[in-house]
Amino acid sequence: MNSSKLKAMQIILGAFCFAIISFAMVTLLLNKETMHFNLSIASDRSGLYPLFPLIGLGLIVFGRSMFNKLLGKLPEGANADEKIAGYQAAFIVRSAFLEGASLMNIVGFLISANAIFLVVPAIAIVLLILTRPSRQGVIDTLNLSYPDTEKL
Repeated sequence: MNSSKLKAMQIILGAFCFAIISFAMVTLLLNKETMHFNLSIASDRSGLYPLFPLIGLGLIVFGRSMFNKLLGKLPEGANADEKIAGYQAAFIVRSAFLEGASLMNIVGFLISANAIFLVVPAIAIVLLILTRPSRQGVIDTLNLSYPDTEKL
């Protein structure tokens, strides 16, 4: 993988983060007068709590398992380029599930003005940042050896 592939993944990650943060900021501005933080299921008239946060957390876990499953499907004898392409696909799938969980919960916040829905997007942003693709991280994840690491 040349550095442009790594850079592309980092740009995609930035786009995912920007989408989540910008949508959350817009909904915060729209709901700033009525925003509240309430954990009570009985007080939620929208019927979205606790359904949306639980689905969101489930999507986060599912995205992580899909990432591992896609990496596990890489053939043992695959060359570095095939491994890197597989990593890119798995990375995008995991990031898409994180973003989907976030956007769904931000819509829940937009509808209900309950800030509890912003917990899942906060978790997703932290996970996106923590799983940011780095040269060493890709090398370690794909178990690349010396000649192949030079492609990074």
